[in-house]
Amino acid sequence: LPIAMNRFVAVFVLTAFVIAGALGQIDGRDAAVRDRAANGYEVLVESSLHVRKTNPAARRNVRSVLDLLVPPEATLVRQKRQFGGFGASSANANANAFNQYYGPNGFGASAANAGAQSFYNQGPGGGFGASAANSASQGFSAGPGGFSGSAGQSGSQSYKLPGNKDVNLSYSGGFSVANGQPSVSQGSSISFSKK
Repeated sequence: LPIAMNRFVAVFVLTAFVIAGALGQIDGRDAAVRDRAANGYEVLVESSLHVRKTNPAARRNVRSVLDLLVPPEATLVRQKRQFGGFGASSANANANAFNQYYGPNGFGASAANAGAQSFYNQGPGGGFGASAANSASQGFSAGPGGFSGSAGQSGSQSYKLPGNKDVNLSYSGGFSVANGQPSVSQGSSISFSKK
């Protein structure tokens, strides 16, 4: 058993010397390469067997990111674009009416209201405009014949969008009471068009 142990120790020591020698030899080569690099040489490793000095003319120049994004040949030219006229217009109108009465046949009242608005703007992207109109009325009467009344409203809206597109909305609603019988009506519509 001691002979086997001696052989193992001998192989171990021999292996350590071989590894240390190989590492020392590699360190010597690396030191030589570092010395050459410190003297202004750039080392280009083409393979594990051949090391040569690089050609200074073949070195790459570092470019600015701006040069990559905007090539020097490209020039920026400003052009004035011609658009149609600019402008805006608007209008508004309202009307109100009210009436009441008393007499031997009873009493009553009525009222009405109407309004309209519009505007239009012209710009570089085209025109945009809107208009609206509405009306409302109500009335009632009471007398020997009983009570009666009615109310109603109606309106419309129109939108002119860029690209010659139009949107139109309309609505109406009302109710009435006569001889104790109520009635209700309502309606609406929407339409889209392109010229």
